[in-house]
Formats: sequence, structure tokens, C-alpha cells
Amino acid sequence: MLDRFLRRLGYVPASSMRLIPDDGSQPSGPPPHQLHADGFDRARADGDALCAWHADGGGYHYAIGRDDWAPLAVAGLCLSGNDECRAWLNEALRSRVWIGHDMLDSWHGANRAVLNGFGIRIDCNKRPLRRASASVHEPEMAPLIKATEMAELFALTWKRYHVVSPFLKLGESAAYTALGMHHTVRLAAQANEHALDRVIEWLALWLEARGLKINRKEQTVYLPGYQALFFRSDAQMWP
Repeated sequence: MLDRFLRRLGYVPASSMRLIPDDGSQPSGPPPHQLHADGFDRARADGDALCAWHADGGGYHYAIGRDDWAPLAVAGLCLSGNDECRAWLNEALRSRVWIGHDMLDSWHGANRAVLNGFGIRIDCNKRPLRRASASVHEPEMAPLIKATEMAELFALTWKRYHVVSPFLKLGESAAYTALGMHHTVRLAAQANEHALDRVIEWLALWLEARGLKINRKEQTVYLPGYQALFFRSDAQMWP
């Protein structure tokens, strides 16, 4: 009634100023976790079990895997669907790459069906497990453990190596530097690094034993449907 009355007086309703279409559909375009996909040059990138990166002069470009290929570190922390492991993964990505919550939420949402607890879903090996002994080598032993056991081994080893200092600024005195390079401290750090390298290999063997393809050069596992996360930093920072 009011609309017809206003039209008789010569008023014409203005066009809608809504940014979101009236039918409720979302604006077109890539999701937040893939907004920076075009800027990543994989041919120039270095990488490890968590991400790949390269400089571009004004910052760094990062990629968390590639589409259909998840980093082994991501796979290891998502084997069992444990909430604390997911929190550790987010912590690693925020401290390493400075990724914001909105981009992480977008990435997790896109990969929930593929990643969350996938290790338990594929752990359907029914063959009897032989008793492990000192004579059994790692490549034979690693595939025999359960998904939850592999998840725990990986998560704890990852956490021991990637301990984040609670101090914003490290000590800089000569005495601090000398003690920080003491052989006991140095050997502890080297032991944690070696342990992580070994557990990443055990994880790769465990996944291969369940039929998954591994790219050892890029340290990724083939998980169809996985969506990579791309991020560009403006700040100068090293991975």
C-alpha cells in the first residue's frame, strides 16, 4: 500500500545498494585461502614438510601444499582429528607464516572432509601385526602401528622441535650467546631435529603402506580434494 501511494506522488524506489545479491548467494571469486594463488611461483620456491616459499622483493609468497597434495606436516597433525593437534598446526602456521584467523578458517573449512581424522578412516589394515623386536628395521616397523599411535608420535616430535619461546626478545649478552651455543644445548636441538626427520619418514612409510602416494621431494601426500593455502606477506621475514 505505502509503495503504491509513494509512486502516485512521483517517488521511484532507488536501486538496491546491497553488495550481496538478494538471493543470498555469495560474491564470486576465490575463497580467502586461495586469494594469493596467482602470485606463487613454484619453480622458484624452497620448502619443507609444512610449506613452500619464495621471495618477491617486497615480502614472501607461501603455499601450504598444492591442490590435491597436502604437506606431510599437515597430514601428520590431522591424522586423528585431535583438537589439540589442530591447535598446534594453527600455531605453527601463525608463528611461521603470520596467517590470520579468517584465512585459516577458510582453509580448514574447505579441507574438513578431506583432512579431519583421515588417518583413522584409511587405517583398515586387517593383517596380523607381528611382534616388533630389535631386529625389525624402521621401514618394516613404521607401517605396523595404529593411526592414533602414528598421530601421537608425529605430534609430540613436532612439538618438541617447534618450541616457541615465550620471550619476545632473546638475550643478546656475550654470556647468553656462549651458553646458548654450549654443546649440551646444541646437541638437544640437533637431537630434536634428527627425531623430526625420522618421524616424517615414518609417517611417509605409514601412508604408503595404506596406498597413498608420497612426493618425497616436496614432502607432500596425495589427498584428492585437498585445497592449498596461499599467502603473501608484506613484511620482510624468513621462514
